Amino acid sequence: MTNWYYHDPAQGRVGPIDADALRGHFREGRIQRDTLLWREGLREWQPLERLSAELGLDGDLLSSTPRPPAPPPLPPGANDAPAYSAPAYSAGPGSNGQVSNGAGPSTGANPADAAAAHFNRRPAAPPPRKGLSGCVIVLIVLAVLAIPVIGILAAIALPAYQDYTHRAKVAQAMVAASSLKVSVAEYVLSNDSCPANNSEGFQPSEDYADTYIARIRIGQFTENGSCAMQIELRGIGAAIDGKHLVQSYDPASGSWTCSSDIEKRSVLPIECRD
Repeated sequence: MTNWYYHDPAQGRVGPIDADALRGHFREGRIQRDTLLWREGLREWQPLERLSAELGLDGDLLSSTPRPPAPPPLPPGANDAPAYSAPAYSAGPGSNGQVSNGAGPSTGANPADAAAAHFNRRPAAPPPRKGLSGCVIVLIVLAVLAIPVIGILAAIALPAYQDYTHRAKVAQAMVAASSLKVSVAEYVLSNDSCPANNSEGFQPSEDYADTYIARIRIGQFTENGSCAMQIELRGIGAAIDGKHLVQSYDPASGSWTCSSDIEKRSVLPIECRD
């Protein structure tokens, strides 16, 4: 449904109203063929008679004659003015057809000219009101308020999501290296010593590379001399790439412990945070 607006000299912009109501206003005489109309899509206000085809008023315009504008209101005090008396023509001798109104020869202006001059002095009708609609203003306010809220949510959510993805990749690297634990434990139990990458059954450190693993060194890297696997990380993030996970084996208990030189402990599995 198209919303229409029309300009009323007394009320300014009136609307929105639909086309049926607009046709009713015309047929009731509330608006005229020269009344300014506007709808969305028009570049400027147009008189009704230019839009009659769109409104279905062509037949009404052809069957009706333009109505004269209403006479202007009388100025204050006009009712107190003396009544106008028609001039009387003297038919006596020597009158020569002069006009007499009982007060000498008439020199006043034509009353019709005076009325026309008063009508022309009326103030011009105000232009149609322009401005943003209420819906547009509400949308602008909501957009202004939403920007800082979005910024705050992003500042909270993005670091948390980044920690989550880093932690998942570190855990995946530990899973990929876990198959070596069995080989290291069996070697220690069989040889009563810690293996190295060049020991029988093991490979150079780079050969253990994986998606998030650059290399795995096998030997004694801890301060207490425990046998351990040192996993060097890659492909995770600038703050983590090149850092290490160290998984140490205790032959007495047959258990493994985990440590790391990664400063941000939240990206580590729980068992590696101590």
